[in-house]
Amino acid sequence: MNSKALAHCYQEIPSPADLNLEIPPDCGAEELFTKPFLILHAVSDLYTARTALGLALDLGWEELLRRGASVDELLEGFQPPSRIPAVWILQFLVAKGLLFQEGPRYRLEGTPDLDLQELREIAEREAPGHLQNLDLLDAVRSHVQPYFTEGKSGEACLFDLAVFPLWLDYFRNENILYRSNNLFALAVLRSSLKPGCRILELGGGAGSFAQLLSRMGANTGELGQISDYRFTDIAPTFLRRAQRGLKTLAPGIPFSFSSLDINRPLDDQGLAGATFDAIVGINVLHVAKRLPETLQDLKQHLVPAGQLILGECLKPDLARPIYLEFFFQFMASFTEVETDPILRPTHGFLTPEAWIRILESAGFKDVHDIPRVRHLMDRFPAFYVGAFSATR
Repeated sequence: MNSKALAHCYQEIPSPADLNLEIPPDCGAEELFTKPFLILHAVSDLYTARTALGLALDLGWEELLRRGASVDELLEGFQPPSRIPAVWILQFLVAKGLLFQEGPRYRLEGTPDLDLQELREIAEREAPGHLQNLDLLDAVRSHVQPYFTEGKSGEACLFDLAVFPLWLDYFRNENILYRSNNLFALAVLRSSLKPGCRILELGGGAGSFAQLLSRMGANTGELGQISDYRFTDIAPTFLRRAQRGLKTLAPGIPFSFSSLDINRPLDDQGLAGATFDAIVGINVLHVAKRLPETLQDLKQHLVPAGQLILGECLKPDLARPIYLEFFFQFMASFTEVETDPILRPTHGFLTPEAWIRILESAGFKDVHDIPRVRHLMDRFPAFYVGAFSATR
């Protein structure tokens, strides 16, 4: 696998209208169907593969992989939690043709191309100023080794003072790869705003969704229909940052702020009796430890006909690793969830069909994806985001 694998990205890219995605014309989705966007996705995919193999070599696995080694052999002497990310790395590298699998054993052959500078140059040429995800990949590789060697938590490794600013830079609308997480969910919310609307945002993080809402609704009168926008997060750092800056960064939105843990009943967190016209979560509900219970709880805090609106990173196939998972395989909040063979077969990101199934199982009505995500995935295999609307 080498940079020639990026050649297909230079093909003619159809417009959203050509794809018949049934999305509002003013939602900003046209920026997702450009050569810079598609090339940046492909570069990130290859960059992740080279970074993951580089990390494996950093951990001293090369000699074992040259002979062919099982997961147990590779992890001898490492901390037990290492198995989940190690298995993911090995399977991802097999999928990308950088390792070969023979039964339970993984083997490295030849001299793999691990040149990252080449890929950075391609990204800078084709999508200048949008290397945030590549910077974050570098930081993960350089900071995560204590997770394997010392048993340090992934969160402690990857959210220290050196790496945290890179996460903030990653979770910005100016990062065209991340902005796509917000666009479709925002289109759903804007279409359903009504006078006096009360909104609850779950896991608001760096505040990029609210900022995009403020920017797109600034001249339409939409923001005036919101009576309360409850911004929540479980992380004190994100919540304090939002309280200090969001009123300036997202003017026109009537904010209130509170800590909220989606793994605890909302009634126990100051929301007893509170209902909302819309509850929004951008890449947050996939970390719910007991997702069916969380969805039931959220439904009880919607007004009749209120909407749950999710923006989620999505997988075409639950069994196939995608590069966007690499960041999170080291984090207990991502991996330590209750699974179910029917409703939630695995931790982490889900397929569009799995989300629709679990939302309908929780009793939501009129559950649908925006755009038609499977259709989009079939046309762009590296396109991994979508939104879901579900009505109480």
